[in-house]
Amino acid sequence: MEDIFMELKLSDKRKPLRAETRRPKPRDVVLGGIDNQLGLIADPSYKVSRYRYVDDGEGNKVKRMVAAKPRQWWFRDESGQYLLELRYGSSYILALDDNKPSILCGDSLDDVVDVLKHVRMMVDRGDLDERILALKEKAKRRERS
Repeated sequence: MEDIFMELKLSDKRKPLRAETRRPKPRDVVLGGIDNQLGLIADPSYKVSRYRYVDDGEGNKVKRMVAAKPRQWWFRDESGQYLLELRYGSSYILALDDNKPSILCGDSLDDVVDVLKHVRMMVDRGDLDERILALKEKAKRRERS
């Protein structure tokens, strides 16, 4: 009986669930958000496709794909300077330093674009993977509760 198993290479791996294979990688979530912000700066009428629960006219809530404007990550302070608050998804702030949740960009939206492109390069290289994975775990804990 042992001779039969000697010819087979056994593995402890299991086939991933379909939901796991469809779920975007954490780095891709941040990169997609950055791309949405760049699109929104280039075109203020920029929209993304999102699922929303809408009323079907008979009082039932149904899940539909709708075009929605992404929430902008940049804002101006009292001195007129642009600041950028990076996000993982829409709810979690991706702070590059624990006590500083935003990045000072400059006086114009072009400065915001430059910072977004630089951060995109950092995410692409994997420089922020540790912080991104921490936010993914935080989001996962929220889903379960």
